[in-house]
Amino acid sequence: MNTASRVEGQARNLWLLRAACFFQIFSLGMQWSFSSVWMKDQGIGEALIGLISSTSIALWFFSGLLWGRLADRTGRPVWIVLAGSVLIGLSLFYLAYCQTAGQFFVYAVLIGICLPMVSTLMPLLAVSALGAASRGKGYASYRIFGSFGYVLGNLVMPRLLSDIHALFIIAGCSFFVALLPLFFVRVERAQKRDQGSLRRALANRELLGFLVAVFFFALAVPAIFTFTWVYARDLGGDATFIGLLAAVQGGVALVALPLTGRGVDRFGARWLLLLAFVAQPLRSLSLSLVGSYEWLLLPQVFHFFTWAGFEVAGVLFVARLAAEGNKGTAQALYMSAQVLGNLLGAAVAGYLAEYYGYGAMYQISAGFAAVGLLIFAWQQRGNLGGSPKASAP
Repeated sequence: MNTASRVEGQARNLWLLRAACFFQIFSLGMQWSFSSVWMKDQGIGEALIGLISSTSIALWFFSGLLWGRLADRTGRPVWIVLAGSVLIGLSLFYLAYCQTAGQFFVYAVLIGICLPMVSTLMPLLAVSALGAASRGKGYASYRIFGSFGYVLGNLVMPRLLSDIHALFIIAGCSFFVALLPLFFVRVERAQKRDQGSLRRALANRELLGFLVAVFFFALAVPAIFTFTWVYARDLGGDATFIGLLAAVQGGVALVALPLTGRGVDRFGARWLLLLAFVAQPLRSLSLSLVGSYEWLLLPQVFHFFTWAGFEVAGVLFVARLAAEGNKGTAQALYMSAQVLGNLLGAAVAGYLAEYYGYGAMYQISAGFAAVGLLIFAWQQRGNLGGSPKASAP
């Protein structure tokens, strides 16, 4: 394939992936925002919500590694994403009818196995559809379509459908719509049969140190996201406000993604990641000071770095560190570090919220995130000095 045809094919793939990302995050945004609220409405306590979340996250950890290795070995990540999209859509239909703890545990098993089929490999597909130059800007332009979907799903849909059951039905349908553009994606991998290994990926000391820092960063994520929705409900917020809260996050992401994408291209991923690691404990601490549900909106400004900056810089940082043929495995390890942090963080946050209150939960979560900051800053101490551009990736 000549250069012009390759560039044209990459541009076409990127637009198809943008469309798929829109419908996927439109769906998952409602699932992320309302699944814990749905459990709470069925009489499930915070500690049990944390345990259910931990179950799905534990399976996500192992499944993500499996799907990443399978993508490297077969060279067919698109087919894995297609299969995962069907299974996620069916799982969301099932979630709409869950009422008991046992049923929610079944849902946790289903989503824990199939969600990594999409979440681990869609970033890999997007990176493979980008040219060598301006990858930060290119990846942000892909991911911003997901943020549009997130805002639409959380701001508009709860106003049209106040019934959470109906929201999950719409979410399931959206994942089937996301199949349509994916059928036309054609991504050529440099190596169809990978000779890399998990051991080879972990032999990269910089990648390994980054994964440890990401684990501590992710320990605070369940408190900041999952239990903040429950906290909003406890403080008196209704489904419309919870949707607004999520939509504000999406709005911050819409502004942040193009800026952070350009920031990665100009200054390198390390500097954006450092800002994300600084912002995570500050975000958790600020949530501990909230006394009414309206004030939960203010800490969402930290989403600029803790999600948008981290999302763009993290994926590209790992892609640049990984050897050719191990990129799927490296992205799976990156996702697994986040998942493992979420796994433990969900159980700890649920226990702390139920028995010690939300203030203690947020403060301890901020401490976990601060450890991640210290690890990342120490590991990168020799790379962050001097010219930011010279320290790329």
